[in-house]
This record gives sequence, C-alpha cells and structure tokens, in this order.
Amino acid sequence: MEGPGVAPVKHKDLDKLGDQLSTLREDKASLAEKITDVEKRSLDRMTELGLSRYRFRDLEMTIKPGNPHVKIKEVKVGSNGNGDVEIKGEAA
Repeated sequence: MEGPGVAPVKHKDLDKLGDQLSTLREDKASLAEKITDVEKRSLDRMTELGLSRYRFRDLEMTIKPGNPHVKIKEVKVGSNGNGDVEIKGEAA
C-alpha cells in the first residue's frame, strides 16, 4: 500500500538532526568511558597519597564514601578577608 497517510513521512531537516543526535550520543558514551577512567585514576592516586580532598585552581576533588568515587566541585574564596571557603553556595 502506498499513498498519503500510509508512506513514512520524510523531512530532510529531521534526518540531519537525527544524524547529529546519533553522533552526539556516540560521543557522550565515549566521553563517559574516559571520565570513568580519569575518576578511577584520581581516586587511586588520592588514596595512595592519603588524601580525601584535593584543591586545584578554583576546584576541589573529594572522595565520596560508600562506593568510593571522586566528585569535583567549584570552590569560591570568600571576600570577608578571613579565608573562608564557599563551595557552591555552602559554607565549608
């Protein structure tokens, strides 16, 4: 059977967007593997050095307990002059 309402609808712009989405999903999967690898290496090195927190630039890596894993948060130095540190809106 062919004709209106029976044949699949085709749109070139949706074909292009679908291709872009497919490519991005593949890239996302690849990046997830790379992130997992770097997190594991960071966890191993921090554990080897006996560190539970490590600060670099305006970021801080922290080992989270339970199923140990590394998380990164942005650190902002307070402007009140006493060196207080604020992590994403939380007083530390």
